[in-house]
Amino acid sequence: MYDPKPWREVRPPRPVTIDVSAAMAHHGGRAANDLPLRVRAEGLDLDVRVPGMLHAWARTSRGEWLASCTFTIPTGNKLGSLEVTHWCPAAAVTAADQE
Repeated sequence: MYDPKPWREVRPPRPVTIDVSAAMAHHGGRAANDLPLRVRAEGLDLDVRVPGMLHAWARTSRGEWLASCTFTIPTGNKLGSLEVTHWCPAAAVTAADQE
């Protein structure tokens, strides 16, 4: 077995703030004025910081740390949202009490 393990659970889960833009891989997209209003309003807003819960840490084979977090991504018009559990780069996660 691994000693020490390259992952560890966080129990109980801890509150964090997620920089969604840094957490989710995306490649820019088009300029907002090139998109229909419906797409801008109903698409997920990746340019936000949202509260979340940290459940675990894992180290990659490159030595980087990933955080398993649950958080909710709002839509552009804030009328909808999508709850996700996602492995985020450590730089995208901040302890909630450090805000």
